[in-house]
Amino acid sequence: MRWSMWPISICVHVLIVVGALMVPLTARGDLPAPAPFTRSVVVAKRMPIPDALPRVAPTAQRAAVVPSVMAAPTLAPPREVAGPGPGPVVPGVPDNAGPIDPSLLGTSTGPGPVTPVTQRPEPRAAPPVVLRVGQGVREPKRIAGAMPEYPALARSARVQGVVLLEAVINERGQVGRIKVLKSIPLLDGAAIGAVQEWRYTPTLLNGLPVSVILMITINFTLQN
Repeated sequence: MRWSMWPISICVHVLIVVGALMVPLTARGDLPAPAPFTRSVVVAKRMPIPDALPRVAPTAQRAAVVPSVMAAPTLAPPREVAGPGPGPVVPGVPDNAGPIDPSLLGTSTGPGPVTPVTQRPEPRAAPPVVLRVGQGVREPKRIAGAMPEYPALARSARVQGVVLLEAVINERGQVGRIKVLKSIPLLDGAAIGAVQEWRYTPTLLNGLPVSVILMITINFTLQN
């Protein structure tokens, strides 16, 4: 197709489209009649309003009373307590004499068992208090006993010196335990043997005799 024919073709198509649209518009037809308009009116009956309304007393609702019924208590039958059985029959003892301890009754072969009685141990006396001489405790005085003899072996060996002893003097003034504080082997035996024979005055504290610890010094010299 030539380019000069395009405008003619376009015009022909436009005319066809316009004609197709105009044909229905030009056609005449009977239109349906519209439905008649109906107005619905509702008539309400007017009731007269009284000037004063009667008061209605409210009815009190009474709660239903349910009678409380308690079942009668059921008492259990008393239980029988079995008492002690009859004791042994003892000739010469009435029946109403009361219970008898079986351990007090003898058997056919001899007397019944005897329960041993445990004796409580007697409380021991507290050990005597031993005080050290000084601070209110007076030193006892020696009233009997001789000085120790110089051992011959120590004299021949030219041994001399001081032996220091610690002795316990009891309430009666007797010498008890002896402890060597300063020792000279050749002189200790003579010092201990002599001190054991010594006697002292009793030491009193608040008017009562007490045991004391006493320091005893024995000096061995070759001049004596």
